[in-house]
Amino acid sequence: MRSSPGNMERIVFCLIVIFSGTVAHKSSSQGQDRFMIRMRQLIDIVDQLRNYVNDLDTEFLPAPQDVKRHCERSAFSCFQKAQLKSVNASDNAKIINMRIKQLKRKLPPTNTGKKQKRSLTCPACDSYEKKPPKEFLERLKSLLQKVSNIIFFDLLLHLNLYRQLLIFRLLTIYYFHR
Repeated sequence: MRSSPGNMERIVFCLIVIFSGTVAHKSSSQGQDRFMIRMRQLIDIVDQLRNYVNDLDTEFLPAPQDVKRHCERSAFSCFQKAQLKSVNASDNAKIINMRIKQLKRKLPPTNTGKKQKRSLTCPACDSYEKKPPKEFLERLKSLLQKVSNIIFFDLLLHLNLYRQLLIFRLLTIYYFHR
């Protein structure tokens, strides 16, 4: 096959389209990447706190369970508002308090979080059943895992749509520039 100026233009044009799509995709998925990293950190923090469950105040805390879709952030904020604290006499109080403080840090934004802000039917924090710290932490970990899975599948869906868009672009270029 001979190389002609028209073919070279098409090839360069295709490469530019592919490159621009790749750059656009990378910037749109960075927020979700940050969110997934934060979810992994939070799960690790909950696991660490579970090691110190005997050093936690025995006060019962509202612990959301079976959270409805699109109410995950609301439920997480209930976990954050709960007064989880160490027993003052504990040798591990400093470590526990540091982990609790890390749990209360704000989550990075995601597309899922933006959609959730429109939801008005999420239960209030005080409507959830109160549980001891051990079960509170188990339910928190379960919620974090659920949110991680939702974000992961949203990301996969986004990647699949992105791939289909690239194929569509290439086919369009091929058919219109022949």
